[in-house]
Amino acid sequence: MKHRIRQLIDSLPLEHKVGQLFMLAFAGPDVAYARQLVEQYQIGGFYLTDDNAADPQQAAALNLELQKLAALRTVDAPLILGVDQEGAWSVLTRFTDTGPGNLALGVIDDVALTAQQYQNMALQMQALGYNTLLAPCVDVNSNPDNPIIGQRSFGAEPALVSRHSSAAVTAILQTGMLACAKHFPGHGDTATDSHNGLPVVDLSLTQLLDSHLQPFVAAIAADVPLLMTSHICYPQLDSEFPATLSPLILTRLLREQLGFDGVILTDSMNMGAMRRHYGPVQAAVQALRAGADMIMLSEEHYENAVTDYQAIQRQTILGVVAAVRSGELAEAQIDAALQRVLLLRYQLVEPQLRALPPGGDIAALAAQRACAVLRNQQGLLPLQQSFYLQALAEPAEYQQIQNSRGIGPNDPVPASSVVLEQLQQARVQVEVLSWPVIAGWIAQGLSLQQPLVLLTEDYPLPGSRFDLSQQQSRVRQCVTAFGEQVIVMALRSDTELSFYPELPTYLCSYSSRRCSAKALVDVLLGHQLQSGQNM
Repeated sequence: MKHRIRQLIDSLPLEHKVGQLFMLAFAGPDVAYARQLVEQYQIGGFYLTDDNAADPQQAAALNLELQKLAALRTVDAPLILGVDQEGAWSVLTRFTDTGPGNLALGVIDDVALTAQQYQNMALQMQALGYNTLLAPCVDVNSNPDNPIIGQRSFGAEPALVSRHSSAAVTAILQTGMLACAKHFPGHGDTATDSHNGLPVVDLSLTQLLDSHLQPFVAAIAADVPLLMTSHICYPQLDSEFPATLSPLILTRLLREQLGFDGVILTDSMNMGAMRRHYGPVQAAVQALRAGADMIMLSEEHYENAVTDYQAIQRQTILGVVAAVRSGELAEAQIDAALQRVLLLRYQLVEPQLRALPPGGDIAALAAQRACAVLRNQQGLLPLQQSFYLQALAEPAEYQQIQNSRGIGPNDPVPASSVVLEQLQQARVQVEVLSWPVIAGWIAQGLSLQQPLVLLTEDYPLPGSRFDLSQQQSRVRQCVTAFGEQVIVMALRSDTELSFYPELPTYLCSYSSRRCSAKALVDVLLGHQLQSGQNM
């Protein structure tokens, strides 16, 4: 196979070689432009979202059409059709069973359950013609203030993240899908979202080997075929370039020291971390020079409205071609990258499109097992009486959870709405309050005769975030005013708990997914009460 691929590469014009190293996105159902990318620019893959296919039928038809176009080229290897199907982020969320996400799976710490959840996600995507999960997210979320990883990570302990990362990779590969571990060498210790800016992690190689690199080592040992880079500066590893552009990180560390011989895929090169510091062509050329094999432009949701993304894509491809012709980038490096990319793509099997296989039972089980009561000092749980309910997030914030590019949680119904729906179905006596009403009670110094359940929420959103400080302030005001009657129901991680030392009652789902919101209602009402620490 390697010899035949080598012969094929030698026969290709430079433009075709370079095009094969790009994984691009396109807006909406613009199949005419997608066709141009395949036929004229010879690209190697697509990053696909709900923006391209809004339901399973559309997805299957689109993926089949794209692969048919690719099969007619000189390089007839299947396209990489990648999706951010990683649990806390996903596509076709209303039709698929994503489970509660990595954080909840890490809290459960049952690698067999993690494997089952990832196998289900992979099989559902495979049934629609996708062949690559841009998952798992193997970042060690060591910084509780991390604005972008959060629930996407299995946790803060390297050994835990490593064993679940390995299980996820193995499960995906067993279905015939490709897995992609991300974001090398680790996005978990950042306080900046790389969709907006360029984060800095000031750790030494020794410190990274003891922590953030461990899950990548585990993923490599599990034969993960792709690794995604991170747009993060590690000044103790490279004082000049962020990881995506660093030969010291991609070639010396990842290739030579860690022994990864698969495909290195960049994170999206139009994220703020890249666009605000480098020109598109400059960044792509440097990434390939550093050791990246594929350049991804996934057209983050904030770009299409303000730029001609198609022009940027074309200019970037042609700019790389020009860089090779001028000697700025060695053609031998292009050939080596293409060898790895084609070796991987020729191993992909033709998809057998079929109905979505069910996966709801595993997703529901995982959501249930993750939920925990972490404080119940007044014995209020399970609730057996009438109560008040208030979702602390501002209503306008919910508009962020589904965006025009289809990345992020992309379920149009927030977790708090699912909670309310489940309570209504359970026919419990609950009065839903607005924050101004509660603030008025606090101002008047009123006391409560029944519990007040406060919903806190957080979502791993690309380029934006809920106002968590406001939620925390409101919880503290309520605890001060109403004391033991306050219950916090967390549709998120439990990292906020340290802000509420006097809060008597707290239960947590470790997820903002629909299945987790349903499970947490069961815990609140005593249908599936789970035990946690600090009771």
